[in-house]
Amino acid sequence: MSLEVQARERILISAKKLFAQKGYEQVTVREIAREAQCSHTSIYVYFEDKKKLLEALATEPLNRLQKSIQGILTSNNYTPQEKLIRLSKMFVHFGLSYRNLYQAFLTFEATRVDAEETIWELNEKRLDLFTHLKNAVNGVFPVADEKTLLDLSRMIYFVLHGIIMTYKDVDERISGIVKRIFPIVDRSIIYLIQGGEIDENNKSFTARVQN
Repeated sequence: MSLEVQARERILISAKKLFAQKGYEQVTVREIAREAQCSHTSIYVYFEDKKKLLEALATEPLNRLQKSIQGILTSNNYTPQEKLIRLSKMFVHFGLSYRNLYQAFLTFEATRVDAEETIWELNEKRLDLFTHLKNAVNGVFPVADEKTLLDLSRMIYFVLHGIIMTYKDVDERISGIVKRIFPIVDRSIIYLIQGGEIDENNKSFTARVQN
């Protein structure tokens, strides 16, 4: 491994440690440099700014998550409802696996999910994940309009995000947490689906009356 690669990896390891300990926004480039035992100007040789450093840390984990979710969505082994539930559990598991970095990875300077474009690559990955969620919801409600799909997808995301945030600072192994909360994830998604079905049925009934 070259000295340049070693220096870059040392900076990434140091940044990951400090972001997890103190939170992304509280850590300075100078602190990362001290931890990595290099000058703060050296960091800018490898990373344009602190946001690019965060992006470098988040890219691989988010790519793995996206690939796993795509595998679920393209599988013929699950019903649309099962796909949505599995996707939801996978997202919660990811959030808890990276609980000390979850907010930085998913929420720092996040773009609105209905934004047409973003100039930050990390936000593109976040929007791609939300698109996968919306596609899963669309599988359950294939005739729903765009607003309904967006609203239901947001509701599900808010539930999953809330669960992760509730347990992100809990000093407990992830295996114990998911054992307790995965049944809640199941029921939450099922209840939201049932609510969506009632809403769709009411709209269908209203349309028939108007006609």
